[in-house]
Amino acid sequence: MLIEVDKFGLLPLPHPPTPESTYAVVDRIIESVPKEWKLSNSSPNYSTEVYYKVMDSEPWFLRKTLHDADTHPFEWFKRAIYDDHFDNMVKYYEVVQSNELKVEREGGWKGYTLKYKLPAPFAERDLATWLLKDYSDEDNTFTVVALPADIPLPEDATTRGVYSFFHRVRKTEDNQVEWIMGQTSDMKGNLPRWVQNYSIGGILVSDVKDFVNWLDANYGVVGEDGEESDENFEDAE
Repeated sequence: MLIEVDKFGLLPLPHPPTPESTYAVVDRIIESVPKEWKLSNSSPNYSTEVYYKVMDSEPWFLRKTLHDADTHPFEWFKRAIYDDHFDNMVKYYEVVQSNELKVEREGGWKGYTLKYKLPAPFAERDLATWLLKDYSDEDNTFTVVALPADIPLPEDATTRGVYSFFHRVRKTEDNQVEWIMGQTSDMKGNLPRWVQNYSIGGILVSDVKDFVNWLDANYGVVGEDGEESDENFEDAE
């Protein structure tokens, strides 16, 4: 049984929402930027902008970047973020230690558990999340949404963290790849929320460079003829 939603939060859901209402929330959030948000951080690298807003008592961060499609093709982003999303997160995001598919639901939703290893002295965190994806070949656009799931964690789980996030990536008419991601999270335990929020803006800026470097290292280099090399795709699976 799917439910209707008009917002995203951090309360674990026993049933995921309808895809239509989920994508409508993503659309509304993106359309509200920047007029309803405060600029938190920025960088000239990839025209990075990070915005901040409190929505329904939860602190949200949204990041926008632009990438030259001749250097970093849309297909690279699709393979890294849309295809095998959590499997790739384990590879390019060092705090994510593992993920496991637990359940599949109607509408294309999949339920996963993930294990995060935070910097010492903090303990590991375990998360359960619903994941939904949509891709439009006609528009060269894809969307990925993750929401907290009320499903069992592994027996060795320690502290349950929660997060909601989305990615919207599209190839623009001027041959740019626009990558928008939004997130709110609470890793719980003895890690104060204000400490988490204070660091997120800067982390979201530095994460872009780390991710692009991972693309370069795993997905090859665009050749002189403008065609992407796929010699490293097999290793990146």
